[in-house]
Order: sequence, then structure tokens, then C-alpha cells
Amino acid sequence: MAVKNDIFIFGAHFPAMLFEFVTFIAVFLIAIIVFRKWRERRTIATLYLSIALFSIAFAAFVAFTGLFSWFLSWIEMSYMNVYSPTYYTLSLPIGYCLVIPYDIFLIAFSIQIFLDKNQRKIIPFLISGLIIGALLFLPANYWGVDPEPSDPASTRVIVLGLYLLYNTLVYILLAYFAFREAGRTTHKLHRRGFQAIAWGFIGNILVFIFFLLDAILIMLDPSSSGYSIFISFAWITALISSFLFYLGYILPTWFRKRIEPNSHEVKDSS
Repeated sequence: MAVKNDIFIFGAHFPAMLFEFVTFIAVFLIAIIVFRKWRERRTIATLYLSIALFSIAFAAFVAFTGLFSWFLSWIEMSYMNVYSPTYYTLSLPIGYCLVIPYDIFLIAFSIQIFLDKNQRKIIPFLISGLIIGALLFLPANYWGVDPEPSDPASTRVIVLGLYLLYNTLVYILLAYFAFREAGRTTHKLHRRGFQAIAWGFIGNILVFIFFLLDAILIMLDPSSSGYSIFISFAWITALISSFLFYLGYILPTWFRKRIEPNSHEVKDSS
């Protein structure tokens, strides 16, 4: 059983827990809106985007429940100053793993709207994602428990570095295709929509940079409480990126009218 010797620090950990919960609720609502659009449009790209958003929403939910379980354990056993938040130690790699289907469905979504709709192009990313996902569950990862001498905290940084590299390559490619499509179209509304999607991918890169920076801080000072300001930045950015995907692809009426007063006459970009 994993045992943490540090206590839940309200000033450091509660804000992160709050940001995770708010991100889950907001992104989940956006995912529902996109899913309802799929029921109207019945286009595969809309379905892929909704599944991707549900995946990242549940990643935030798992992260939140992990911290919440730690919070409850701290309340119940605070008089002992030691507790065993087993679920907490699993919630982090599970949450990271839920980002992999998010990536895969974003790739499938992008193939549908930016490329030739050949879904076999997903296979290399799927295999790489499965490998990265397996690495996240290595016992040597430092997921908030006291590491053994043979399990340095730097293992987590290395794994998250590979995780960041994987996600960065994915999002750079997808951002490139989105910006390229934006440059090709002559329609102002669609150009702004594709640009919003592209900036959503750029935002996703920043999300994982923030997570890596937090992991580096833990490596430099393993006795620290963790959950630096970078965690809050990461979840805020994830929420912004999800909104940009919705904005750029769904093209809500208020956005259409803002870009082009007569944009209500324009068909959906699906």
C-alpha cells in the first residue's frame, strides 16, 4: 500500500482540486453540446470531436477525484499525519492515460476535416500512445508517494518528458494542418474557425509543458507539496483549448455574426 508522509496542504492542493473540478464540468458541458451537434449533423468528424472532449473531461474528473480522496483521507486521519491514499496514486497515471484517446480522436477528427479521411494514418499514433500509456504505470514513477532509493523521482520526469514529446509531435502536426487549411480557404468565417482549432492544438502543447514544469519542481525538491501554480495554468489552458475546438468547428451563431454579419447563411464547416 502506498503511503504518503506529507499532509494535504489546503493552500496548495485545494486550488488545484477546484481547477480540476471546474475544468471537468466546463469541458463536459462543451462535449455534450458537440455531441448534440453530432445528433443533428450525423457527421463522423463531429462524433470524433465529442468523444475527444469527453475523454479530456473524464481525465480532469479522475484527477479531481484523486485529490478529493486524498483530501478525505487527510480529514479522516489528520491526527496521525500519515495516510494511505491508494486511489490518489492511481488517479494520476489513469488521468494521463485518458488523454491518449483524447489525442487519438483529435487525430481522427483532423483527418476527417483537414486530410483525406484515411483513418489508417492513426495506427502509428495509436501504437505509440499505448506504449506511452504503459510507461505511465511503471512502478518507478513518482506519483506522489515516497520513492524508494532505487526509484528516483526523476523517472517520472523522464516518462512525462516522453509523454510531452508524443503529445507535442501530435499537436504540432495537427496545428500545421489546421493552419494550412486556414491559409487555403478564402472564406473569412471558415478561416477564423480553422485558426481557432489550430490555436487549440497549440494550447494543448502548453498544457503538457505546464505539467512537466510541475514534475521538474518535484524532482528538484521531492519534499515539496507539489501542485504548483503550473497545475492551475495547465487546467485553465486545457479548458481554453476545448472551447477553441468547439468555437472553430461548431461555429456558433454568435461567433458567425461577429466574424460576418451574414454568416447565418453559411453552411456548417463539417
